[in-house]
Amino acid sequence: MWPLIREKIEEHWLLMPLAVVTLLGFGYQAIPLFAWFYIPLILLYTRHKACRNIFAAYFVSSISMAVAFLGNFRTVDEGPRFPAAWIMFLASLIIHLLLLVILFAERYILSRSHCIWTRVLLLPCLWAGLWTLNARYGPIGDYPSMSTALVTWPDFAQIASLGGRSLIDFLVALFGTSILEIDSLPLQCLSKKDGLFRTVSISADTDINNAEDDDNQNTLPLRKRQYISLLTHPVTIFSGIIALVLTYGGARVNIHPGSFYQTSYPKYIPKTEQVGCVVGPGSDFPDLQMRHDVWFNHSTSLVEAGAKLIIWSELTASVKDMDDEFNFLEEAKKFASMHRVYLGVTYAAVDPVGQNKFVFITKEGEIAIDYNKANPVPGVETQPPGPAKLQYVDTDEFGRVSGGICFDFNFPQFISQSSSLNVDLMLQPSWTWGPIGTYHQQTNTLRAVENGFTLFRCVSQGVSGIYEPTLNGVFNQKVASINVEHYLFSLPLQKRVATLYGYLGDSFSFLCLIFGVFILASVYRKDRNDRLVLE
Repeated sequence: MWPLIREKIEEHWLLMPLAVVTLLGFGYQAIPLFAWFYIPLILLYTRHKACRNIFAAYFVSSISMAVAFLGNFRTVDEGPRFPAAWIMFLASLIIHLLLLVILFAERYILSRSHCIWTRVLLLPCLWAGLWTLNARYGPIGDYPSMSTALVTWPDFAQIASLGGRSLIDFLVALFGTSILEIDSLPLQCLSKKDGLFRTVSISADTDINNAEDDDNQNTLPLRKRQYISLLTHPVTIFSGIIALVLTYGGARVNIHPGSFYQTSYPKYIPKTEQVGCVVGPGSDFPDLQMRHDVWFNHSTSLVEAGAKLIIWSELTASVKDMDDEFNFLEEAKKFASMHRVYLGVTYAAVDPVGQNKFVFITKEGEIAIDYNKANPVPGVETQPPGPAKLQYVDTDEFGRVSGGICFDFNFPQFISQSSSLNVDLMLQPSWTWGPIGTYHQQTNTLRAVENGFTLFRCVSQGVSGIYEPTLNGVFNQKVASINVEHYLFSLPLQKRVATLYGYLGDSFSFLCLIFGVFILASVYRKDRNDRLVLE
């Protein structure tokens, strides 16, 4: 009995660290370092092993990720701590079907090809491509992405401006496949001990001098081959790529445009304008949403503090019907024109059709943006989606201004419209709940990096603030914002920064997917031809 138990432990012990890494590497309380070890652990456990190992890894990873997001539907503090937990487990099992597809594709390739570059590149290409497809066409966008925690490493995550989140996904997966090749790294060429490179003489009768000459002739080509093997090894190439990535990211993050070389602050720091955030109750307190005077009073306080632009968090107010909506918007337009302030109000429209609205009013009292949320949260919001098109307005003070609501920012292809529209400032009213506020802020601020705009978030029960196109820009400001409060920020008046992702979109991920499929097709064709020859 004990030998059998010992055998099972030896076979499956990697499931325990896999569970820990998945639980703490992703989700609402993630440790970024753990995210790097997910792929290596998965591959160590499944490569060249029985199919049951793939299914075991699938279930362990699915369950662990579900636990990492277990508080997702805790929209109110009262009641169960982890409501609708079964939905999280079911959703995780469905999302992890991507993992099954990737692991079985890799298993097929490795059983028919021994090329080191096939082993190294197939999984990262499929990983980046399929996760992008999931974000693009799935109902929850990039919300469950396994790279969100890495946004907290600015020098690394800044590469999203080149290839989007998919480039981050690709490099994390490439680390996993490359590091498993470390045992074949030819480090012996770095040693200065001649004994490592000496070759055995063919003739025992050759004198010592001739033997030394032969030895030198044979050693030089061998040393060169080993150096070439070292320089072209996946671990070396990955290390070089990371060095370039961190160099690019470090330069973008730490050298502000116009500041090179050691320029004085007054010569490159843009002017700022005060902007305000009114934090409402979300939909937790419908009676408070109907008290419009509360939110206009908070807005008045911000105007008195110097705010020139004010937005409300998602679903701050609500209106009962079209007449109530008309009266509410007339009051908002009157407020904006009287105080000469840009005002973005948010509200739930109940009748005749449920809507989640963001209306942006100019300082002249004119409605410039009348937007209905294009991506409602599945399982939480039941209203139909609005048109999937960003609206914008050109202003004298803030440049071109646009906006989306909360979950809209989890859909990269939707927000990427801001690049083609050349938006300078994106406004994001949002409402988060339970434990999700910080996580949601991390994934949403990546949109500013990808598209080059400045982001102004106003969030109830989350993180509000200003986010530049660089992840730790000098004007980045954030505050944990709670309900029924208002906050003042200094917004830099700067134009959009052009990004490669803004021009190419998700092209990198699609190229990865095409290359991965090409590898699969090539190996399949070769295998089929070999079988035909044998027959």
